[in-house]
Amino acid sequence: MSAPANYPIESVENAARVLLMLRDRRDLRVADVAVELGIARSSAHRMLTTLQSQGLLQQKPTRVYAAGPQLVQIGVAVIGATDLRAVARPTLERLRRHLGETVHLIILDGSTIVFLDGVEGTFAIRAAERTGDRAPAHPSAAGKVLLASLTREQLRERYPSSRLRGGTTAAKKSRRMLEDELEIVRSQGHAVNLGESEIGLHALAVPVRDSAGNARAAISVSGPSVRLTEDKLTEHVPVLLQAADQLGASLS
Repeated sequence: MSAPANYPIESVENAARVLLMLRDRRDLRVADVAVELGIARSSAHRMLTTLQSQGLLQQKPTRVYAAGPQLVQIGVAVIGATDLRAVARPTLERLRRHLGETVHLIILDGSTIVFLDGVEGTFAIRAAERTGDRAPAHPSAAGKVLLASLTREQLRERYPSSRLRGGTTAAKKSRRMLEDELEIVRSQGHAVNLGESEIGLHALAVPVRDSAGNARAAISVSGPSVRLTEDKLTEHVPVLLQAADQLGASLS
C-alpha cells in the first residue's frame, strides 16, 4: 500500500480509492463504497455517478457499478495491448457470427487473466461479455493455454504456494495438479474449462502466437454447459485454431 500524500485532496483521494477497490472485486455497490470510505451513502452515490459520467465506471442493470470503457482503455494502453485489441476485433466478431457464442480476447497478468475485448453471443441464454474484468487464471480455459506457454520456473513465480485458490470445486486445487494439466494443454494446443470458473459455464481457448511463436493472448469461446458440451467444444477446436493462426500471422 502506498503512503498517503502529504497534502491529499479528499475528493480525489476518495475517487482513487473507489477505483482501486476494483482490484479485488468485479462490482461496486453504493453501500460498500460508503462503508469503505467512511462517508454517507448519498456522498458515495455522487462519487460513483461522477466516475460514471467520465466513463471510468458503468452501471449494470442490477444497479451495481463496474469498470467503465474509459478505465478499460487506460488499462489496455498501460499494458501495451491497444494494437492487439484493435487487430483482433474483426476476428472476434467473425467467430461470434459463426459460432453464435460469446467470444473473448484474453491476456495473462501474473496469476490472473484480463478480458481485453469480447463480443456477446446471439443466443438468449449466453455467457456475459466481460471486457475489463479480471479472474483467476488457473480455472479458466484461456488462463490454462497462456500458463502452458510458461516455463516451470515462471509458473512457480506466479504460484509460489502449492495450494491454489479460486474457481469452483471442479478447479484444480494444487500446483502439481495444474502442472499435470498444463502438460496436456501443451500437447493438444487448446484448453477447456468445464465448470471450473463458474458452475454451469463451459469454455474452450486457444493461444494466439506472433511470428516469433510467443503466446500474446488467447481466444476463448464460452457458453452454458447444456449447449457447449464437451463434444461441442471439441467440434469448435479447428475453428478457433484457424482464427488464432490468422490473427497471429498479422502480429509482429
